[in-house]
Amino acid sequence: MFDKTGLNDQQYAAVTYDHGNLLLAAGPGSGKTHTMTARILYLIEEMQTDPSSILVITFTKDAALSMQKRFGRMSDRFYPVNFGTFHSVFYHMISEYKRNDPPKLIFDKNKIQMASGVIRKFMGRSYEADQKGSVRSLLSAITYYKNTLNSDDSSLLLPEECRSGFPDMFAYYEAIRKKTGQMDFDDMVYDCRELLMKDKAFIRKWKNRFKSILIDEFQDINPIQYETIKLLAGSKTAVFAVGDDDQSIYGFRGAQPGILKKYTEEMNAKLLHLDTNYRSTDQIVRSSLAVIEESKDRIHKNLISSKKENGSVTVCGFDDRTSEYEHMVQVIEDKSVSTAVLFRTNLEMQGFASYLTTRGIPYLIREKTDSCFEHFIMRDIISYMKLASGSADENDLKTVINRPQRYINEECIIGSEGSIDTVIDKIKTNPGIKNVAAKHQKLCELKKDLKFMAGLTPSYALTYLYKKMGYEKYIRSLASGDDKKLSEYISVMDKALEISSMADDAESFFELKNRYEDDLKKAGKKERTGGAVNLMTVHASKGLEFGRVIIPDCNEGNFPHGRMPDENTVNEERRIFYVAMTRAISDLEICYIKQTGNSKYVPSRFLNPLINFS
Repeated sequence: MFDKTGLNDQQYAAVTYDHGNLLLAAGPGSGKTHTMTARILYLIEEMQTDPSSILVITFTKDAALSMQKRFGRMSDRFYPVNFGTFHSVFYHMISEYKRNDPPKLIFDKNKIQMASGVIRKFMGRSYEADQKGSVRSLLSAITYYKNTLNSDDSSLLLPEECRSGFPDMFAYYEAIRKKTGQMDFDDMVYDCRELLMKDKAFIRKWKNRFKSILIDEFQDINPIQYETIKLLAGSKTAVFAVGDDDQSIYGFRGAQPGILKKYTEEMNAKLLHLDTNYRSTDQIVRSSLAVIEESKDRIHKNLISSKKENGSVTVCGFDDRTSEYEHMVQVIEDKSVSTAVLFRTNLEMQGFASYLTTRGIPYLIREKTDSCFEHFIMRDIISYMKLASGSADENDLKTVINRPQRYINEECIIGSEGSIDTVIDKIKTNPGIKNVAAKHQKLCELKKDLKFMAGLTPSYALTYLYKKMGYEKYIRSLASGDDKKLSEYISVMDKALEISSMADDAESFFELKNRYEDDLKKAGKKERTGGAVNLMTVHASKGLEFGRVIIPDCNEGNFPHGRMPDENTVNEERRIFYVAMTRAISDLEICYIKQTGNSKYVPSRFLNPLINFS
């Protein structure tokens, strides 16, 4: 039975609102899920709404199941309310409508195959060195377009010289998909919107089918999802949207926080607030608010903490990353509260995870994470180190022989068993080989460089590889003027240097790699890492809370991420930082590396408002 006990005045006003569409601006830790489940029960038991005419939409399957369970615990009866994600709801609608010929779901391997075909047709061999990265870029561009219909912005995810051809690449990909009758997750919304616009039978079946639609995490909505909801709701369905534009951090998926204001204007939605934070102490609430208030064009909020106990916000600077890591280890050794270390990027997370591996400290990673050693740059580095240490095979030599370009034919490597001397002999004795003298000189230089690398520590060996052997220049040329790709490549090279500094020689470097990859496999298995510290990216931490939160590497280039970010990017990066801060219940540690000497490290601009809180 509906009971208003446990609802504050703002929550009760939202739960009982009965004048059409509503936007509930819910700050961090303000009890939005409790408010939404109470709203569902109120609609059924007080407003006599048919439970089957209520649709609750979330962004993840886990969130949908969690909300459904919480609603079940709140009610003493079973009500057939519809819970689902955007994708599951719209896929169900399409499948039911096309039950005689339902669409087939595309598996990742099929998407990769189709995208690879597009790459071969339009890019040729230009990106053979990073084929995996090229496929990933194209799929990202296709996904972004299907969520936004913005071809210009979508094409920016491709290398510069391919951007003008994106419409043709997209059309070719779609032709393959439609010919095989397949559908990916983005198409579930994309195709549903098309049907709600053009198919009269589909419109009759589904428009105004639901009397009330409740949407969680509304700040994460993208233009296609918003337009589809508008079409589905029509003029007779009340939409109850709950979100916080300050926590909109999925711009790379097409999410636009401005849709919240657009919704209030286009659908005449009333704006109400949940301003009481039941999660964090007053100092954390005030400090995070000081940061986010520097964002422009946001919905203003007066956030307060309900907690009386003291908390702490600490901002710490360190002379180098090793000192930062060592401090973080000391902090996480205190297991009196749950601790999470939140990183801006997966690569930064793996750097610290590697450090924990060297210290034998267990950790838990809550998100799917591929080893950084799988990146093609890391694979190149490992092959070079194997060649220098005398442990390489033929594949290692084949991998790097023309990185940078030495114009060595692949057939000269076959049967070499990783021996440069064997390749030299083949070049000398094969009459079909051209420019023998030049190639012989290149191989002799490589052999000499590898011998020199063998006498260096791993970090100095990588520096020599980058600078003296021309690998960094090669990587920059591979980026072909694409700043995003270049930033990724430089970050991987920097992380390789950082990890290599943890090893004394090549053998210990390879051992570290193997131990780390073993730890990474264990890191996702909670039962094998009981009591371990939580490591995750900020995006993966969304919706979670921890007694203590550590945010490392709060420097320009990391927060905000990238070089010379524009205003929109800075605003989203500030929101990402805000989300990280507001995961903390009682203790928040913010770390940065100081600018020392000619160091490139500069504290993040987001730390400026925190001077009075540290």
